[in-house]
Amino acid sequence: MATRIKIIATTSFAAFYLSACSQEGVEWNEVPLAENVFYESEQVFRSDTVEIPLFAGNDLEYKLEMQKGNSVTYSWTAHNLENPETLLAEFHGHTIRTSAEPGDVMFYKIGRYQASSGYMVAPFDGIHGWYFSNESNSDINIILEIAGFYELE
Repeated sequence: MATRIKIIATTSFAAFYLSACSQEGVEWNEVPLAENVFYESEQVFRSDTVEIPLFAGNDLEYKLEMQKGNSVTYSWTAHNLENPETLLAEFHGHTIRTSAEPGDVMFYKIGRYQASSGYMVAPFDGIHGWYFSNESNSDINIILEIAGFYELE
């Protein structure tokens, strides 16, 4: 006789999921874990909201240090920007150079827009982040919200 375990869940989704997984007679085909699907991290999950003042005619880079396989979700919005065409934004990553040899750089997204959001899994150990160039005649503020496994650079 099978032993039954009764679990009380606090949300309807959890109750449905636990109920569906514990039903007798349900069969599952175990699928092998694919590469680049699951990563375990010794780093602590964190989240930050950063206000980045960007003066007219200036540029800057906001950087995170990340290990290969770590991920970050992000959302940023430029405030006081009259024309999105005057803000160049690049989301990229590069290796940390340890000699005079060239390092590797990868561009994830480049464009001119007022806001962007998404997530990235670091393809290599290194510095990953955003380059912003304010080509307008007005000062702007960029509000960047990030969460994941990273260190602020």
